[in-house]
Amino acid sequence: MMNVTRKVTQTLAVTALALGMTSMLSVSVQARDLPEIRDDVFEVANSGAYPPFSFVNTDGELVGFDVDIAEALADRMGVDVNIQTSPWNGIVAALAGGRFDACICSMSVTEERKRAVDFTDSYYSAGLSVWVRGDNTDINSLDDLEGKRVGSTLGETGNQWAVENGKGKWRNQTFQGLPDMLSGLTTGRVDAIIGDDVPIYVALNENNVDIKVVDVGELPRWPAAISIQQDKPELMAALNAALAEIKADGTYQDIVDKWIGEGANIK
Repeated sequence: MMNVTRKVTQTLAVTALALGMTSMLSVSVQARDLPEIRDDVFEVANSGAYPPFSFVNTDGELVGFDVDIAEALADRMGVDVNIQTSPWNGIVAALAGGRFDACICSMSVTEERKRAVDFTDSYYSAGLSVWVRGDNTDINSLDDLEGKRVGSTLGETGNQWAVENGKGKWRNQTFQGLPDMLSGLTTGRVDAIIGDDVPIYVALNENNVDIKVVDVGELPRWPAAISIQQDKPELMAALNAALAEIKADGTYQDIVDKWIGEGANIK
């Protein structure tokens, strides 16, 4: 039976602080591939400070979306897992230096990071989405936003996209935060809102808000994947196989429903 350990501690490679990520790579040590992990414990890190993905609850337990994903993957791989926290600003360097075997930490895949670590298949993606009131039947595409009042949160990517793409089409209205923007939509101050989908799904999961997402086609999205030390082919293959399994058997969607919101499709 798989054993799960969760450490609410802050671990960090000291060398990373002194030398930075680039220097850390030059002195990186060997992390384990799958055979060594099977003989020991699968060491997994996340920040522990990114709700609902990883955070410490009121009982002092490390919980969240990424924690449940890590446990489900370890179960499919048949390994014991130790989930620990590490400061975000040093997590790539610590992984590259062999401090742990994987980061299951909602890490966006970027070209810079790919030079330091390897990434599995994406296990979710986050991006922009368009939302309207639950009883709205007029807005079913981006074209339907023409002449409408469209809300977004000041300074966020949704606001930037709305301003750049809405010139001459719709009227932009900014809000100071998600609660204010949701209120603006439900009270009729705006006809639609554009924002990051995951926080909105979380808000729907926690509050009774009568809004719905509109399928408007492709909007900017950012994939998140599991990062591991480079050149660990057996671990990479096992993680990708386990990801495919939990998506196929419904485990993944159950975790999404629990932490992000019922019906959220963030694959």
